[in-house]
Amino acid sequence: MRLLSFIITLSVATILFGCERQSADRQNWVQTILDSYKDSLQSYGIVALVDSGTRKYTASVGFSYNKTPINTNNRFCIGSCTKMYTATLVLKLQEQGRLHINDSIYHYLPRHRYIDSTITIRQLLNHTSGLTDFAKNDFINTPLFEPFGDYSDSRILSLLDTIDFEKGNRYRYCNTNYFLLRKIIERATDKPYESVLQENIIEPLGLKNTFPYYSNKIESLAHPIIDGQDLQDIPKVGINTISKGIGNIVSDIYDVNKFIRALLIDKTVLQPASLALMSDFYQFKSTKAGLGLFEENHAGSNLWGHTGRQTSYISFAFVDAKTGQSFVILTNNANDEYGDRILNRLCSRK
Repeated sequence: MRLLSFIITLSVATILFGCERQSADRQNWVQTILDSYKDSLQSYGIVALVDSGTRKYTASVGFSYNKTPINTNNRFCIGSCTKMYTATLVLKLQEQGRLHINDSIYHYLPRHRYIDSTITIRQLLNHTSGLTDFAKNDFINTPLFEPFGDYSDSRILSLLDTIDFEKGNRYRYCNTNYFLLRKIIERATDKPYESVLQENIIEPLGLKNTFPYYSNKIESLAHPIIDGQDLQDIPKVGINTISKGIGNIVSDIYDVNKFIRALLIDKTVLQPASLALMSDFYQFKSTKAGLGLFEENHAGSNLWGHTGRQTSYISFAFVDAKTGQSFVILTNNANDEYGDRILNRLCSRK
């Protein structure tokens, strides 16, 4: 009798231990993936989040700065993922009757020799405007070395000295498009971009760790690291000015996830017609571009979202609309080579 009782007890314990171990494995699978890059991250870090809608997995590896471990509460400049927020604002303003994406931009902007005034807002949104990129010739990095230089709108407009192609004929990713969209947003609302972002996205979604600007004074900001050099103390005034509406939002993995899920999974940010416009992808060669949104294939999954790169940060923010999963990866090194690999590995474990 005692032997039978012992066997039953042992069996129950084994089952419970096995369930506990399986639960731990499921809980830590994202961390396990990130840990495999631990030896390669000597001066910077990576954080990641996978959200199935019913369960959320987060992980971190590496350093925020000076051997201080990075963690999932760190904030990062999300670079061009900002363009998703800007495109969302444009579509919100269309819902409010303040503009229409088929409007020609001459309704909102002064004439310029190298800006075709009949370009539409839609063509700015999906990078088919043909405009040349003001950030060419490495100008985008100039504020790193001259943080208090002239980065006014007039200076940026003066850099447009040609056109790349006739509007509507092809696709080319171009920061000038979103520079102009920021100006259109401000013209249509008579408010600064930051205020429009705050009123239409940050406050309604309750984003507590999202900032419409980039500053090295933001608490818990992971330091920008490149080639082992910490760029935290470089003033961010110039960088913030040149990339407003283009690539200057600061956030963390939780808020980025909250935004992309509300926008693309829960569909509570935009009306159905607006979201349909946003996800109406234009294909040019291997690129599928929507309005501030891209469709990419990772490990066999068709994902909607955006990537970003800014002053030694890289960001990935995507959803799988079919499965309802979302993926966010943030790193504080613009030379990082592992983010794409990690995204593919996370997708392959869906």
